[in-house]
Amino acid sequence: MLRNTPTIEMGQAVTSSNSWKGAGYAMTIKIVRIQDCADVRPGFSAKSAIVNDPEGTLQVIAAQHITKGEPYRYIEEHSLLISPPKFYEKYLVIAGDILFMSRGINNYAVLVESVPNPAIAPLTFFIIRPKENVLSGYLAWCLNQEMMKAKLNEIRAGAGTPMIPSSSFREISIPLPPLATQKRIAELGRLQMLEKQLLQQLTDATDQLHKAIGKILLSNSIHHKE
Repeated sequence: MLRNTPTIEMGQAVTSSNSWKGAGYAMTIKIVRIQDCADVRPGFSAKSAIVNDPEGTLQVIAAQHITKGEPYRYIEEHSLLISPPKFYEKYLVIAGDILFMSRGINNYAVLVESVPNPAIAPLTFFIIRPKENVLSGYLAWCLNQEMMKAKLNEIRAGAGTPMIPSSSFREISIPLPPLATQKRIAELGRLQMLEKQLLQQLTDATDQLHKAIGKILLSNSIHHKE
């Protein structure tokens, strides 16, 4: 946990004495706009519902393929092929990109770990490609923090279908520590996510065990009465 965190302004580089897991060290943190550390592009706009075309050559990563809190990894069940639309190149998604859910009130970022080539994302998402010296895992982690959610609430627009305007999103300021620190934070985020998944699996397995035991006991009780 960071302690003695300084107050820093937009565009200011600050050297601070922080404590990370009890080991103090000096660290320079820059405050930058999202557009300064990543390219942000809206996904493609489909004129109608997207349906699978067996003869299509372009994979679409749809919202139903994404699980909040987990990196995206393509599996065969995600196959959703279409014929390439015009200028589809600007909607291409590659491993290392970040997909940001820009529609609705539940906005979050997902790191893309594996994806077919070529693949694109629809307008539901911003396609975020980090620039040099910006780690994808760190940026995705940063975009999912509670303080970021507060900023998103301030810029969200639209009554019917709320959305995050890309222009306002690009202007949001985020902390950008050195690359080594980004890697450490991204790894901690990955481990936290793995812990949540394992705890959920344990909870599910425990529930199934209790149901199985209850079924056996009740079944034996009924047969005994008969």
